[in-house]
Amino acid sequence: MTRAHLSAFLLATAGAPGMVVGQAATSTAPSTVAAYVRPAPPGQLVEVGGRRLHVDCKGSETGPTVMIEAGLSQFTAHSTYGKAQDLIAVFAHVCTYDRAGLGWSDGVAGARTHDDMVDDLHRLIGSIQLRNQRDRRLVLVGHSMGGLLVRLYAERHPADVAGIILVDATPEATLFGEGAIAERKAMVTKINAGLAAAKPGVPLVPMGAETPAEVMLAFTPEVIATVRKEYEAIDRIPDAKRGATGYGLLGSLPLTVIRRGRTATPTSAEDESWRTMQEALTTLSTRSELIVAQNAGHVIPYDRPDVVADAVRRMVLGLPKR
Repeated sequence: MTRAHLSAFLLATAGAPGMVVGQAATSTAPSTVAAYVRPAPPGQLVEVGGRRLHVDCKGSETGPTVMIEAGLSQFTAHSTYGKAQDLIAVFAHVCTYDRAGLGWSDGVAGARTHDDMVDDLHRLIGSIQLRNQRDRRLVLVGHSMGGLLVRLYAERHPADVAGIILVDATPEATLFGEGAIAERKAMVTKINAGLAAAKPGVPLVPMGAETPAEVMLAFTPEVIATVRKEYEAIDRIPDAKRGATGYGLLGSLPLTVIRRGRTATPTSAEDESWRTMQEALTTLSTRSELIVAQNAGHVIPYDRPDVVADAVRRMVLGLPKR
């Protein structure tokens, strides 16, 4: 596989892992890969069982904590979720973090599962929890594949969670058809081919001198190897969790479902199927609402951060006072 092919593949995966959406990975300027220096983390590195996770918290230290769970292969600081986080920080305490091996978080040897990821988040919350916070409740915001993770967190730690916001979240039904399984297999094959010729710490894609160091970080082999693990984790989801409500029902937990409003012209069968599945997510709770993010594609937190922030504001303001 050529570097050009690898670049195209990376740009096609979840908005390109860790990139500012819309930022080009390649450039006509001379490559500066050899001069790449890993940037300092914008947040803090927190110890979780002998490893460190990168977390960046902003805003008031009163009220519940809003924790944003990223989509597959995304790391969060100053990228896809930064705009929404800054808007939320005006009225709430809000954190983004990088899952193990993504962004500035330490990697983990061996395979990963969604249970492992939820365990990490729980340990992280316990470590930062939030040292000056009197209100220990959580509002979890899950984008794309992160929607499954926040639902799993609520299933395993229901007493911690005050509300959930699903942002164009992945339904179980999209993951296990023959086409989806074949697509993941092809993606892992491409990643393996790219990693075979990689040098540690050196981005796999040539980039121009104007490319931010954070974007280069997203294309280092260490991060790309974690992207592979996150794809492979989907195929480790137990059979019992592969049904329509496999990641659990939410009872009467406050739930907001935000779906993308942008569709093909004319609207495609895929658009209609996605709309139906997003609306079905509202049935996970008896206290739910559906919001359509007009003029937004799948990456709603970047396209319409105001929609995400407004949904968080309404949920936080609607919680009982502590």
